Amino acid sequence: MSYRKGNRIVGYTPSFFPFQALFQLVMLPIRLINWLFYRTRVKGRENLRRCGSAILVSNHTMLMDPAVVAYALGFRRTYFTMLEETALIPYLGTFVRLLGALPIPEGSGSLISLENAARTALSQLGLLHFFPEGECYRWSQDIQPFRPGAFLLACRLGIPVIPMTTVLHERRWRGRTSVRVLGRTVPVAPVVTVIIGRPVAPLAAQWSPAAGGSHPSAAAGQPDLHALRGAALKMSAQVRELMQQTIDRLGGSREIYRGKMPRLVKKPRALESEAVGQRRAQAM
Repeated sequence: MSYRKGNRIVGYTPSFFPFQALFQLVMLPIRLINWLFYRTRVKGRENLRRCGSAILVSNHTMLMDPAVVAYALGFRRTYFTMLEETALIPYLGTFVRLLGALPIPEGSGSLISLENAARTALSQLGLLHFFPEGECYRWSQDIQPFRPGAFLLACRLGIPVIPMTTVLHERRWRGRTSVRVLGRTVPVAPVVTVIIGRPVAPLAAQWSPAAGGSHPSAAAGQPDLHALRGAALKMSAQVRELMQQTIDRLGGSREIYRGKMPRLVKKPRALESEAVGQRRAQAM
C-alpha cells in the first residue's frame, strides 16, 4: 500500500510475511556486494549483545549505507528512519518500507508521532536506526554536525545510543582509482570497515535539579523540554566526537570525498527557487 501523509509510520511489522521474506531475499545480493565490492569488515558486534533496545546512529557516506548497516548487524534487524518525501515516491516508497524504513513526518506534532512510532518499532525489533547528519556526504570521512532527533528520543525513552561508524579506505585497481565500465569512468569502491561502538546512555546528571531540568519520571509526567533538548544536544556532540575519533584513529581516507548527494525528491522551496531561476534566465 502506498504511503500518504498522516498514515501510520510503522506500516509493516514482523508478523507481516512479505516484511520478513523480502528482507531475506534482498540480503542475499547485499551480502555479496559487501564481500565483493566493499570488502566490508565489521568490528564490535559484541556491543549489540550487551543491550536490548537501543537507538543506532551512523555517519551517512554512501547510497548503500542502509545495506552496509543491515549487513553489519548480522542476525539482528533494525528499523531505519527515512525522509517522508522518499516514502511518498510511488513503488519505491512501498519497497523501502517493506525493508523496514520508517518515514519521519514533518510539521507540528511530528516529534510525538515519531516517539509513538519509536516505541512500537523498539518493541518489535529492539533497534531503530538514524542517520543524524540528515544528508548523504558521499565517501566523506569528516562527520557533519548531528541533528538532535535521535538523541531526543534516546533521552525521552531512556535507552542508549549505539554509534556505528563507517570508516572508508581508498582502494586501487592496478594502481588506478577509477576504471572504465561500459564506456563510463567509475571510481573504485573503497574498503569499508564498520565499527559498532559501546552503548552511550543518556547522562542522568542532565536531569538533576542542578542542571535546571526535571527527570522524565517526575510527578508531572513530563520532562522539562528545555532540559531535554540540552541533554540531547550534549549527547549528540559526545557521540559525534566518539565517531570522528574512530575514523581518525583508523586513518579513514579523506581524499576520496565526492560531495553531497542530491536528494531523490526536491523540497517545494527548492523547486520554487529553481523555477524562479529558470524564468529569470529566460527573461535575460
